[in-house]
Amino acid sequence: MIKGVKSLLDLKRIKILKLVGLGGGIVLVLLLMLFYQSGHKNSSNENNNQIANRQVSVFLKAYFNKDKVGSNREDYQPYLTKQAYQEEVANEEEPGFKVRTSLMQNFRYKSSKIYVGTDEPVVFATVTYEYDSVSQKKREEDQQKTIRTTNSYSLKLTYKEVDGKQLIDKIEIVNLNPVGEAGQQTDEYAPGIINLEDMNKEE
Repeated sequence: MIKGVKSLLDLKRIKILKLVGLGGGIVLVLLLMLFYQSGHKNSSNENNNQIANRQVSVFLKAYFNKDKVGSNREDYQPYLTKQAYQEEVANEEEPGFKVRTSLMQNFRYKSSKIYVGTDEPVVFATVTYEYDSVSQKKREEDQQKTIRTTNSYSLKLTYKEVDGKQLIDKIEIVNLNPVGEAGQQTDEYAPGIINLEDMNKEE
């Protein structure tokens, strides 16, 4: 009788130990899953930031590399919303702008510094590029002179999600003016202050 009771107690203890072991195993698996998801999420965020920077850089190259103003529309169109593309074409066709750029050709992207906004879907980019400035002939026998010129200016790119893709919805030329002693810059269009140290190195 005593042996039978003891056997039952031993069986119960074994069952309890098995349940405890099973429960501990489940908890361990859940903790490992949470740890993996957390690490994977952080890795994804880092990759997304890298992809965003590369996308901006690719767009800037398509936007600045051109034989003459308007010749690269097919290159930069995929990165813009329909409205932004129409506005850009209208700006290029503006009579005064066409006159100012009529003697400029062979535009080539050189480098850029990019700041990706954290709270708003905006990007600030300071781009350096080259172009040929062709002198206008005064007389038929005069030879045209070509001067290679380097220039730079800053853009504010406002993004909008369209069909799951981040496209540029507005392109603005901005002036980044230094303020204070901390190496910070601000401009009349920018929402707040841009810290130059947060801008990527030239690409």
